[in-house]
Amino acid sequence: MNHHYLIPALIAGLIQGIVEWLPVSSKTMITIYFTVLGIKVQNAYDLGLIANFGSFFAAVYYFRVEVVRTIKALGHPFRKDYYSRLLRFLFFATLATGVTGIPAYILVRHAFSSIGGSAAMVVIGLLLLFTGFVVRNKEKMVQRSQEKAAETSNTTPDDERVPGFWAAIVTGAMQGLAGLPGISRSGMTITPLLWYGFEAREAIRFSFMLDVLALVGAGLVPLVIGHGGTAAVAQLGLTTTILMVAVASVVSFVAISAVIRLASRWRTSTATFVIAGITLVVASLALLGV
Repeated sequence: MNHHYLIPALIAGLIQGIVEWLPVSSKTMITIYFTVLGIKVQNAYDLGLIANFGSFFAAVYYFRVEVVRTIKALGHPFRKDYYSRLLRFLFFATLATGVTGIPAYILVRHAFSSIGGSAAMVVIGLLLLFTGFVVRNKEKMVQRSQEKAAETSNTTPDDERVPGFWAAIVTGAMQGLAGLPGISRSGMTITPLLWYGFEAREAIRFSFMLDVLALVGAGLVPLVIGHGGTAAVAQLGLTTTILMVAVASVVSFVAISAVIRLASRWRTSTATFVIAGITLVVASLALLGV
């Protein structure tokens, strides 16, 4: 065990367990945190992705009913019942995520290995600014959705509505772009679902059901592609990395219900702008040698 990184790994697990369910990029918060502590920026980025494994277990448990019934729908994927349609939504959205997400990861790995850590942090700061604008737009859309829901009622019950093919493609493709540091996965998936007319509560729930598969993919990609995750784990320490994932899992179990319930009410865009500003200032000063 690498005792030097023991406490930082536990804190990173805490960050992952809470921030994963907010429209703020958990991998980016962990990337910034580990980079400040002296870990190579590309390794810090990979560790931020690997930490997703911890939240996966909490997501599976929270959506255990949907997970079991969706797995059963594999026996009749083309029916028109709710879980067959949900299965198709998750399938097509996950395919689209792979199409955009894997190239995004490869791009980031090459970029981080080519530029210095300070320059990489400037890029992360700029992407955080982009996320801030996306989340601010999402917050406005959520508010309008809630106001509309208070005035009218859907003709179709909430538990019968499922995003269609193109909604799945667009949502999945935007989720893949969240592989870029600074980009929030939930912000990128909730927004298109709101575009397609789903109420805030529905959009948040579909976003997090889609997250079940995304969390596995995010954790596996750095371990499988380019073996960058292997170098990251070697620097942090295998046992320390496992502890980070374990803490993320425990905290996610505790946090997921409360955070999902309150997610549509929180204005996290302001916090994202603040973090982006701090990141840009610190990285710029480092580039200037101040």
